[in-house]
Amino acid sequence: MFKRQWWRMSIDRKVQSFAAVIVFIILVSAGFAMFTMNYSLRDYGQLLDENRACQSFMKAMEEEGLAFDSYVSAGTETARDMLEKAIHRTERSIEALPFDYEIIGAERYARTWNIRNAYQQYAALRDEMLSDSMNRTGFLKRLNEYNQREDYLEQYSRRLLQLTVEAGSSAYTEKLPLFRVLPFIFINFTLIMLVIVVEMGNVMKESIAKPVRELSQEAQRIARSDFSGEDIHVENRDDLGELVSIFNDMKHAMEENIQTIQENHRMTELLQQEKLENSEMEKRLNANRLELLKSQINPHFLFNTLNMIGSMADLEDAPTTEKMTQSLAQLFRYNLNTREQIVPIDMELRIAENYMYLQKMRFGSRIQYQVNTPEDVSHIRIPSFTMQPLVENAIVHGLSKKEQGGTVSVTVTEDSTSEIVTLLIEDDGLGIAEERLSALNARMHNPEENKTARIGIGLGNIYRRIRTLYPEGGDLRIDAKEGVGTRITLTIPQEREGVEPRPALEGV
Repeated sequence: MFKRQWWRMSIDRKVQSFAAVIVFIILVSAGFAMFTMNYSLRDYGQLLDENRACQSFMKAMEEEGLAFDSYVSAGTETARDMLEKAIHRTERSIEALPFDYEIIGAERYARTWNIRNAYQQYAALRDEMLSDSMNRTGFLKRLNEYNQREDYLEQYSRRLLQLTVEAGSSAYTEKLPLFRVLPFIFINFTLIMLVIVVEMGNVMKESIAKPVRELSQEAQRIARSDFSGEDIHVENRDDLGELVSIFNDMKHAMEENIQTIQENHRMTELLQQEKLENSEMEKRLNANRLELLKSQINPHFLFNTLNMIGSMADLEDAPTTEKMTQSLAQLFRYNLNTREQIVPIDMELRIAENYMYLQKMRFGSRIQYQVNTPEDVSHIRIPSFTMQPLVENAIVHGLSKKEQGGTVSVTVTEDSTSEIVTLLIEDDGLGIAEERLSALNARMHNPEENKTARIGIGLGNIYRRIRTLYPEGGDLRIDAKEGVGTRITLTIPQEREGVEPRPALEGV
């Protein structure tokens, strides 16, 4: 009877019935698991919180005692501030101690009351000692009494912690027999539910999966233009059985029209390919238009204009204006004309010096610039566009926002043994907070964050180029302290002997 009704049932009803059984099993399993967890952990959370509160009080008392001893020894305002913070922590930890008679019981309630009462007396004596001069007669006697009360509080807190642990052990001992039985109950329940799910799965497989699989196999055969297979026959009297009947009819009609469909498909593919080619051609045309527009801009016009301004400044006896114009022209020429990845270090130092000259014209004596290098640096080569962005970073983020200004120093050292050159770019500006510095270094060493330039265009670009050009040995490290300054360290391996450096750009 049930089997006959099942074959006539619609697919929706079958799926809903199967889903209902699964949901029922999940709900029962979840309810059982929640009951087990709640029963197991109902009292543990509270006991853990009580243990934590006792330990917090003991730690706070220890810190307060250390802070008091430090203040007695030093007598400074800093020590006094630390003592007051420690006192506040201890008072909060006492308030956090459980003090409900119905929950913690008589003995723990009494111990907690002893702690509160003893701490009031301890605090009164401490405050009296702090308010009076520590050099007055009788201070040592009160100090001994203070230490005695502190020892009493430590004994009370240890006893309270012991009682709390014992309460947890008792609760576990009471529930231990049931804990041993629960796994067997859960295993039997799981096996029963598993048998039900397997049986329901077999029924669903026979009534739904098998006809669908036969439909899929026949559809694959038809996709290969093979219509020789027999019609599909199923016992279903539901919408799946109706679908099988319609499929058989469609198979016979499709055999006659398959050639037309294939031809239409080929035509559609040809049209789509033509559209893609037209789209690609339009993109190339737009790119060519953009390049044509760019080619109309002549950067030499800018250089010639700056040189003309410099010549006019020379004629008008304005050496400062002439020097600024020449420095700016050299910066532009270097940035636009330099194509080499690796350049001599003196080129980079010269461009950084030009930039700093312009900044000193802007900030005056507020900004100082120092360069410390070996006597001969002609053989040292570093990545292009390295020094000026780092010096600019020191000015913009370190010194420009500092009212009294500061100094930017560049130090070049060379280790001939390991063929490593180290560049230090330091400033005594505002520095970087510790949390922000940690986040900055983390993002710089994260490829995805670095790729999006969230750490800044200058630093991110330089770090990526150094790691790419020197995968073994090249590095960029940032060290800073808020209110003290920032130091950027570049580690750059040098080429081995026998490799000629690339020629420098003429006129830079």
